[in-house]
Amino acid sequence: MRDTKSSDSLSVSPSRPAERLSASTGLAVGGVLWLVLSLVFSCWVQWRMQDASDAPSFLNSASRSATDIAAPGIAKPQSLPLALAVSHTVWRAFDQTLVLDLIDTLVAQALPQTLPLAQWQRVLLPQNGATGDQPGDDAVFGGEAGAAVSPSLSGSSAILPEHASAATSAALTPPVAGSLAQQLPSLAGVGGVRQFTVSGPCAPLRLGLALLEGLTARAGTLKSAGARADVRWSPHGALEILLNHLVYYVVRFPGHVGQLADLAQPLPEVALALVIDDMGQGAEAADEAAALPFAVTFSIWPRAPHASKVAEIAATRRLDCLLHQPMEPLPRADHRRPDPGPGALLTGMSAEEIRTVLFSNLRALPTVIGLNNHMGSAFTGDVSLCRTLVGMLNGHGLAVLDSVTRSDPKLALAAREAGLVALARDVFLDTRRDTAAILVALDAAAARARAKGMAVAIGHPYPETLSALRQWEDREGAAVVPLRRIIWKLAQDNAAAAAGTHSLNNNME
Repeated sequence: MRDTKSSDSLSVSPSRPAERLSASTGLAVGGVLWLVLSLVFSCWVQWRMQDASDAPSFLNSASRSATDIAAPGIAKPQSLPLALAVSHTVWRAFDQTLVLDLIDTLVAQALPQTLPLAQWQRVLLPQNGATGDQPGDDAVFGGEAGAAVSPSLSGSSAILPEHASAATSAALTPPVAGSLAQQLPSLAGVGGVRQFTVSGPCAPLRLGLALLEGLTARAGTLKSAGARADVRWSPHGALEILLNHLVYYVVRFPGHVGQLADLAQPLPEVALALVIDDMGQGAEAADEAAALPFAVTFSIWPRAPHASKVAEIAATRRLDCLLHQPMEPLPRADHRRPDPGPGALLTGMSAEEIRTVLFSNLRALPTVIGLNNHMGSAFTGDVSLCRTLVGMLNGHGLAVLDSVTRSDPKLALAAREAGLVALARDVFLDTRRDTAAILVALDAAAARARAKGMAVAIGHPYPETLSALRQWEDREGAAVVPLRRIIWKLAQDNAAAAAGTHSLNNNME
């Protein structure tokens, strides 16, 4: 007899037909489920695409990026809105009125402070990226070129373009007095890309530094409004502000593209910048230095007879410039105190006297990206004076290079405390005016860069120094880079450290 309790049969008993569905019924149920799921999926896609159409920078990013091409790894412009609609994590809604008003104000403040002698035109691009059908906002503004500029470099004027619309014309009537933030017509809450085109003598990097610094200081407010702001340089030399990874602001610098494009590239692992001090006494040395096989930075005396000419040579050759700011030195061993020259900052000056001299020198050289001290062993040893000096540079986008003319200088320390990009000289190349000795010093500078990741060496426009620079062969594998690239990397490190994403790069101490 068979034991039914131990049966291993898995077949369904034919005696219970009510527990089985016919093939036709199962097919019908499956069809209904497929239709329901298809309807749900269609609604989901439609909802995502509707969100995408509400975000002003989807079409902005697709059809009007700063480079007019899709970034690496991003879908082509034609497919970008759909791709981002399906991948909704790329974009989050934020308080547009609050965030854009905050950044509009920041940009309006930063432009005249960092580019005081330049002119700029703002265009509000429609969300569809077209400029022919809608006039948008089109205004020209500028600094006080050819006029007396206050020491704060905050003055500006507005020029009404002939083709502005009636509504825009009313908004652009320049007030009798006030900052650029008051003169620019408000665009609070208005979507689209704010595009600025800058012309005239300027140092574009300074605007980038000021915006990065300003947005870092406002990170808490932006976060509470649901926005993350990033500042970057495009491969085509445009400065961009991104909100939640999408471009909302673009600043173009025609004529500077070749000088700015390398800022979009990562800094080499071993980077060396070379600075030539005491420039401006003649143009011949500047021509020789500009013809070197790698980029050097000109540090120019502001009141030297050929300061402007040397700055023009640097701009033509896409080289960076610093203000070589004279400062009071200590007495020599024979008790004589060297003369730092005209336009010097002295230890006995008041804060107002320091401000007047400093900004007079900066106005003479509007293309500088920072300053370093000429002499100054007395001034840079006084931390209070250094703090007074660097406090005046806040918001102006200037980096500070301490020439280290004494054993315990305070200039870089004070600048770093103030939140500025601060560097310190690593090697003096030509304390001995001998070509062979200078070649050894160049090797030492490259070795220093390899040990720290980056380094700055300072030389002078001596014939021996220029000869050594022409002959030098790097044995340490250090990439000689423009100083601007090291400055921008340090600025990014400062911003990242403030955001708590990684520790600050302190390798320039």
